[in-house]
Amino acid sequence: MSTYASSTTAIAAPAGRAGSRRTRLRAWCGLLTLCLLLCSAAAFAARTRVVAWGGEVGNRALDVPYSLDDAVAMAVPYVLRANGDVIEIGTMPPVVRATNAKGIAVNENCLLVLYRTGTVAAIGADPVCATFVPAGLAGVTAIAAGGDFAMALTSDGRVLAWGDNSSGQTDVPVGLRNVVAIAAGRSHALALRSDGQVVAWGSNNDGELDLPPLVNVVAIDAGNAYNQALQSNGTVVAWGDAYDYPRPVPVDLPRARALGAGKWRQAAAVLRDGTVREWGFQEGKALPSGLDNVVKLSMGHAVNFALVSRGITPGEAIADMRVDLDALLAIEDADRAVLNGDLDAAASAVAANRTPQACEAMRSFAAHATTPGVLAFYPDRALYFDAQTRDVLQLLRCGRGRDG
Repeated sequence: MSTYASSTTAIAAPAGRAGSRRTRLRAWCGLLTLCLLLCSAAAFAARTRVVAWGGEVGNRALDVPYSLDDAVAMAVPYVLRANGDVIEIGTMPPVVRATNAKGIAVNENCLLVLYRTGTVAAIGADPVCATFVPAGLAGVTAIAAGGDFAMALTSDGRVLAWGDNSSGQTDVPVGLRNVVAIAAGRSHALALRSDGQVVAWGSNNDGELDLPPLVNVVAIDAGNAYNQALQSNGTVVAWGDAYDYPRPVPVDLPRARALGAGKWRQAAAVLRDGTVREWGFQEGKALPSGLDNVVKLSMGHAVNFALVSRGITPGEAIADMRVDLDALLAIEDADRAVLNGDLDAAASAVAANRTPQACEAMRSFAAHATTPGVLAFYPDRALYFDAQTRDVLQLLRCGRGRDG
């Protein structure tokens, strides 16, 4: 439901020679900055990781492949890859739902896809998806999806909205211009202008439009009936639903750099050190390992995604499989001992840099996990462990001269 934006400030150079030198210096600095950004963007696209948490044991939206190392955006349960493919997490391997995309959003019925051409399409089995997007919509740079409505931000800073208008959520305020980010709740909408001001419209049944004092906002996000705003000094402000609201922002919340408004009763923020702080419905539950270097969040109804700016290591993948295995209670003790022994052997081999032994242990694990009857109560988990083992073997480069 969220989009992110950054603010920039132009400073006029003093006149005269000193001003000219400063101007040239700023030009060189700007060029250097651009080069660094391009390099970091390339690295970011090449090696990333999606970490999923929340939900119940067996929720397939948690089954993020370890081989997924080029994600650039998320909208639970979908992930956008750097090559433009949109994949749905929940099957092994994940199903490709769209290609040539640069943005995604999800509402109750449809996957909303922003293509690299600047056009938008709605994909889904619901008949409403076939006619959900206005004809001729083009020049779009960002999208957001609410309950049964959607929004688009165009390259000239205008906002368009369509779908259910029972609460005025598609009645974009007249004269709204210079918008840099949009967000959609269940029945309300937000826009962030280039001057750092927030505009809200639609339902106000739960105070969604009762904006608190805000200064220099750089990012916005919306849950079902509540909102978050990130100010330039790193402080997070929230307002909205007194019932569905995940409670006020913790008073001890450190400075943040990204937001995560859940679709139910959870909220989160990415702190400036790259870690995540969560509060509300899931507060107090342990966050998964690997939640560092986080870039952005996508908070769903129960399952949440975090985009991490580094790939997963073989050791981390094996540890993650151990956690998944421990959550399956209906496994015979003898079978569990064999499975745990294989994972322990693989982990020890990885730690000792003994790749052939690690590869052998992982192959043994997959063979036992897929043996009929071992995971009789969890047939989908047998397929999951088999697929994840193949990814671990790929991470270890098994069969490529390192384990022979």
